[in-house]
Amino acid sequence: MVSKQRQQLLLSPDGVGSTADKKSLILIALKRILVVCCTFAASGLMAYFLCVYLPQRYLPQTHKLVGIKKVEDAGVELRPVEAKEVRAWGLSTKDAEIEDYEELKEEQEGNLIAKFFKSPQFKVQSVFLAANTYKDRHILIGDIHGQKKELQALLRKVKYNKKRDHLLVLGDFISKGPDSLGVVDELIDLGAKCIMGNHEYYVLQYYAKYHGLDDPHFVKDGKKRPHNAFADGYEQDPEFQLARKLQPQQVEFINNCPVMYSFGKVPVHSKKTIGSRKTGNGVAVHAGLRWDSTRDLNDQDPLECLQMRSYIGPHYNETTDDPSEEGAVSWSKIWNEKHEDSLRKDEYVVYYGHDARRGLKLKPWSKGLDAGCVKGDDLAAIVIWKEKTAKGPLYKEQVVKVPCGSC
Repeated sequence: MVSKQRQQLLLSPDGVGSTADKKSLILIALKRILVVCCTFAASGLMAYFLCVYLPQRYLPQTHKLVGIKKVEDAGVELRPVEAKEVRAWGLSTKDAEIEDYEELKEEQEGNLIAKFFKSPQFKVQSVFLAANTYKDRHILIGDIHGQKKELQALLRKVKYNKKRDHLLVLGDFISKGPDSLGVVDELIDLGAKCIMGNHEYYVLQYYAKYHGLDDPHFVKDGKKRPHNAFADGYEQDPEFQLARKLQPQQVEFINNCPVMYSFGKVPVHSKKTIGSRKTGNGVAVHAGLRWDSTRDLNDQDPLECLQMRSYIGPHYNETTDDPSEEGAVSWSKIWNEKHEDSLRKDEYVVYYGHDARRGLKLKPWSKGLDAGCVKGDDLAAIVIWKEKTAKGPLYKEQVVKVPCGSC
């Protein structure tokens, strides 16, 4: 009865209190509308938080994998630099001795290197002679294994310049150490190039498994490889956990690391010197190369390039990652013997990592740069430059190290 009277009062323009009651009802209606709107808004924000923000923050977007290149050319040439620039880097400027036996050898062979660089075979394999990018130095760094602070300390020591230097890491820059993701981000910011290491490859395998992608594969592989099988409990593997955390730009960087990298002329010299006028063709790879498959580097087996530590005798046409295997001999030992016997015409000087057990191994035709940083030893780089001298340009290189575990 009361409600009807109120309705009559509200409907009657002359009713007592009609204006106040109308305002009251309008306010109530507005409050209800506001509550509904806020509820929808809160639901929308909650939906965005649960369905968009959290997945993007903690469940990285899937990045489709592309084929891993076997061989890539740096497209970089070294510009000649003055001795004062070399001294400013903190590197040696002493003249490299040219050993008599090297000069005699070149004379007897009719300068095989010069002939090789002019040969059609070389022009087909490499394009760096036509490179239009000039840098002051190549800086090649051994296995970093997630040691970001040591990487930063090493780059400070060599006075790295992003615009003037060509920076290349030799694989295994992630895994085992404390900050793999930070190392990848740092390398991206530095404009670095990279070589595929066995641990990068394993992490890509886990990434594909986690995101339901096809297995990582190599371009121009020519081999049908079995589908990756994962052991029970693989989800607990630290490298699987690392793969889960990778952001798209990090995956892209790793996926674009080739197996081998060609970067032009480098010095061929003895342990007594830091340079030479005799040069070879620098090739970077993580583990090693087969001596019998160098006519075209694309003929190398990519998994051997990622994993080998030794050749198996007596013919040394097989490889193994287990140096204790019967008949196993360090691949770099045989590689240097094959090149020093004057029968090899490829003239490749190989820069590699992977073998921390043997540590720094600097030979005329191979340079092992895994100095065991993740074990608390050193992080090593080799710096290569082309120095102006009175007798003409001289190619030089020098190892620079920082201790690990103290940064």
